[in-house]
Amino acid sequence: MDTSYIQVYSLSDITNRYKNVLTDKRLAILDIGPKHKQYFVIDKPYQFTTFGLILVTEGRCEITINLEPTIIKKDDLLVVLPNQFFEIKRLTDDFAVKTVFIDPDLFLEAGFHVKSHSLISFLSSEYPKVITLNKNVFRIMNNTVKRLTQLSYNNNNIYAKNLIIHHFSILMYELGNFYSKAVLEKNDIKIHRREELAKKFIYLVSTHFKKERSVQYYAEAMFISRKHLTKIIVEVFQKTPKQIITDTIILEAKILLKNPKTTITDIVNDLNFQDLSVFSKFFKTYTGISPTDFKNS
Repeated sequence: MDTSYIQVYSLSDITNRYKNVLTDKRLAILDIGPKHKQYFVIDKPYQFTTFGLILVTEGRCEITINLEPTIIKKDDLLVVLPNQFFEIKRLTDDFAVKTVFIDPDLFLEAGFHVKSHSLISFLSSEYPKVITLNKNVFRIMNNTVKRLTQLSYNNNNIYAKNLIIHHFSILMYELGNFYSKAVLEKNDIKIHRREELAKKFIYLVSTHFKKERSVQYYAEAMFISRKHLTKIIVEVFQKTPKQIITDTIILEAKILLKNPKTTITDIVNDLNFQDLSVFSKFFKTYTGISPTDFKNS
């Protein structure tokens, strides 16, 4: 594996390793624990291009998601959204997870697009979530994932694919029910509105940061004042909108710089900087190192 720059994983990258034994290549389930430490690479960014659920079964891990530091621990569920950037910073020796990576077509076949919009609202592309499950929901999810694993590998049951859809639906319904009751219903209207605006801001920045860098642009796109936007973002993220926009640009620049196929000139053009000197000054101001030195480090 080339770890000189960000490692990108698609669903096919994962399923190709098991293509001869998988019942349905739209679903990949892996148990990763202390015996598989080669998968827990410290301080190396990586990205998944598909949806996923990571259930923490043991231990604790400090990670960053799109530069935002967070901690995941036993009984937590990490929702993986396409094209997020992850980096493991520190983990306990007993850290273990069950991972479920899902092709969007599986959601469609299960009918979630017409059955319940709120059911998979936590798979929104706006902002990542770590959900702490209660013991009962953790047990149900853990057992359901175990059953999905049994159905997914070397299974000769003639209804295996149908059973996979059935148990996948159970998994999503249980998670959707818990999320709605434990997360959404506990937020009063004011807090919910504030967090929805914050998520919308993150989504807009991730979509438009290469061309739009003024806080005013995002405030107008959200039909609120710049002052109100700043107040909300500071309350939710403890950072100003400008800091988040800058962090997003720097993250993208770092990823591009670590790609040996990408030149600094390509990055200047891709990120819409006026010229190389403007980009170099911007990058060094916020990282303390020049783009060239970072690329060669």
